[in-house]
Amino acid sequence: MNMKSGIVLALLLVAPLASAQVYKCKGASGETTYSQHPCGAGAEPMKLRSNRAAAESAGELANRTAVYRTAELNDAGIVERNCLQSEQSRIYGPLESRSQAVNQQVADLNRQLAAASSNLAGATSESGIRAQISSLQQSLSSERTSADSQMTTARERCSTARRDREKEVREKYSNAPASSP
Repeated sequence: MNMKSGIVLALLLVAPLASAQVYKCKGASGETTYSQHPCGAGAEPMKLRSNRAAAESAGELANRTAVYRTAELNDAGIVERNCLQSEQSRIYGPLESRSQAVNQQVADLNRQLAAASSNLAGATSESGIRAQISSLQQSLSSERTSADSQMTTARERCSTARRDREKEVREKYSNAPASSP
């Protein structure tokens, strides 16, 4: 009974190895075929080559980990740049459109100002036109100050998101093997 158990155990250990074998055979019409099972009495298993080592060395693991860590840290920087560009478009895009419209209005008012006559009615008209120009310029200046404030907040938000992501990446790889110099 003990001998049978030993044989069964040996067969169980050898079975996975045998199933991993590949045999090169000649078919009936001379074609080459491959099989997991011997195709004839003289069939011999092929030696298979692997392009990859069975196990990754500590150095390879450390290098791969360093590459992944660096890529993720770079991605955090790219996300921050994209965040800033998006916020800049969202905040300053409408301001630029408004600025162009205000500049057009000021140009029209300056043409009216140039055409105003030098009499009393013209002087009153000039004063009103100058007040309109001043009001438009103050409004635009106020909008620009507000946009600058919004952009400062957006920069802080994008920068905080980057720092948080970088912290997550550093924590994720803190127990990873260090790459050798």
